[in-house]
Amino acid sequence: MKRRIVQKACALALTGAMVFGLAACGSQTDTAASQTAASQDASAAEENAGTDAASASDTASAGETSELYWFSDVTGWGPATANWSTDESPATKYIEENFGLTLNIEQPPTDAATKLGLMIASGDLPDLMSITDVDIYKQLVEADKVWDMQTFLETYAPDSHLLTDFPEDIKQALIDTYGGWYSYPSHMESADNRELFPPDDQVWVDIVEYGDNGCIMFNKEIMDALGITQEDVQTEEGFYAACEKVKNSGYQVDGQSVLPVGLQCNLWIDTSLDGVLVRNFGVVPVDENGNYRHKELSPGYKNALKFVNTLIQKGYLDVNTLTIDETAWKTYLDAKRVFCWIGNQAQQDKTNMPWVSYGPILASNGARPVTGINQSAGTGWIQTLVSKDCENPEKIAQLLTWASSKDGLLVNYYGEEGVDYTIDDAGIVTRTEDGEKRYAEDYDNNMLLWPFANTSFERNTEPVPDPTSNRGVEAALMPALGKYEDTYIYDSSLLGFENSTVIEPSSDLGIKLSQVKTYLESQKAKIATAATDEEFETEYQNMIDTLNSYDITAIDAEYDKVYKEYCEKKGSSIEDVNAALYQ
Repeated sequence: MKRRIVQKACALALTGAMVFGLAACGSQTDTAASQTAASQDASAAEENAGTDAASASDTASAGETSELYWFSDVTGWGPATANWSTDESPATKYIEENFGLTLNIEQPPTDAATKLGLMIASGDLPDLMSITDVDIYKQLVEADKVWDMQTFLETYAPDSHLLTDFPEDIKQALIDTYGGWYSYPSHMESADNRELFPPDDQVWVDIVEYGDNGCIMFNKEIMDALGITQEDVQTEEGFYAACEKVKNSGYQVDGQSVLPVGLQCNLWIDTSLDGVLVRNFGVVPVDENGNYRHKELSPGYKNALKFVNTLIQKGYLDVNTLTIDETAWKTYLDAKRVFCWIGNQAQQDKTNMPWVSYGPILASNGARPVTGINQSAGTGWIQTLVSKDCENPEKIAQLLTWASSKDGLLVNYYGEEGVDYTIDDAGIVTRTEDGEKRYAEDYDNNMLLWPFANTSFERNTEPVPDPTSNRGVEAALMPALGKYEDTYIYDSSLLGFENSTVIEPSSDLGIKLSQVKTYLESQKAKIATAATDEEFETEYQNMIDTLNSYDITAIDAEYDKVYKEYCEKKGSSIEDVNAALYQ
């Protein structure tokens, strides 16, 4: 593809937000020796990155930049987002000035995978591709359209630190998943990555070992005002009683009534039901014999559905809030008008918000809560791949080397040292007053390059958050369910195949699987909103019967084959710890 040389101009900003990565967890001894080793490794990486940057700067023509065509399918990042800005961030400014690259990022608002698929077919690919679609990734590899990272770096940046310090456990996970090391992953969190960037406090270790964005949260201000305690809301019966108290209390916030319970608005099925409540009621994706099973077939899933149904029937959950979008839903949250929020805590800025979590609402039948935590090295989130037909491969190799180095990460996350932040002898970063203002006002959420976000780096450099800050509230909420004494924790990496193609879509069974997915989306809502207990039972049985008619047993058998391969490879498995309750 041809690229035009453009006059130096402001680089496109890259929209992002500091997010928690929840990948691999393992034991970590944060000793002085490991801190020293990590510091030495990071220093070496920084020197390499500096050398590469200087080289790139020398090769760039004064006053000119080359256009880097960068494709993204990442929801929430890029031109498709509502708050996308053309203001320059510190990272994009550095990239332009030191590598001579102006970023042209394409983010299709819909059907990004389809567009990239057409590009693969035509052979006319972007220079860089930051994608989350597993199947598209595999298509790129099978079509031999992208560089193997080892070969790419050895060819165009042989001194890159990535050739010596890229986390081996994450590299192996990428090889196991995709057949090779073809990408640079975002939000890396693993034992080997923590050797480079050890967590600076136990609070981050707890998030790695126990944390999840999906939480059951209570408004402590409402609790205190109405005399509701943790013990009151820790059991299913007590929780209903507390909701009844809130409903009849007449309690108001700024003259407006409060909602006893809220789910994640029009995302409630994926986020609140399948993301939080299934864990609360002990649902795992295997049966009593350890064979893979769609979670909807678990008896515990019926209890999760009945929980939502009870909330609606008793008037604790306004069904109208299940159809509004997140923007509308946040107006309730920001106004502190919700007593209990069951959803994704990351979807709200929680600065000075009174949210607390006590872990689970214990099921009346005694089911143990469960949660899946990635206990192996994961593959990160966003995968950035380099097209074999890219222009300026040397500059791209140098960009990858710098962006993944400590020096690049500091610029990406915090801006300009001495202006936006200071860093102490222990490597802890503190934003300056001007830096806080610039980050909140000038950069807004356009500062962080998500494809190069490194979760271990965040937890290595960020101070222990103020409990009243957004990060501080998150750090308290996220591990609550996992740290509850009776919660069963399983290795979620054993389910790494669920988002990939297990059954050929065009096969008879693949067509049935597609029908299952479409059917479940509507039927779950029908069951949860049933007007009576009798209607609930009827609609629930309809779901089971329909799944059986779609040959769900045969579908699960195919998934079980892959699941068992993962179990054998990782030497672990998932147990249905609540099976005895339903026998």
